[in-house]
Amino acid sequence: MAFASGTLQRIGTANSDGGTVWMYKEAETLANIRASGYFNNAVDYGMVAGDIVMIMGSDGFGFSQIAVSGSTYSVGEGLTSA
Repeated sequence: MAFASGTLQRIGTANSDGGTVWMYKEAETLANIRASGYFNNAVDYGMVAGDIVMIMGSDGFGFSQIAVSGSTYSVGEGLTSA
């Protein structure tokens, strides 16, 4: 599956120097959601490098930080329950 914008919610921002915290829920495994390029379309919603995403997948949940390489958005391993 691919990124589904309807399941992406902005939680809030830390302060003017901090990033934004997001929540993303999908019936997909954490490994699939964390695949390189999965969040490419999230830039349309204001997601930028350094933002934190709370991910709820079919096999657990975790927190990850958005990384950008060229035009490819992805998340790292981060903290995971699975």
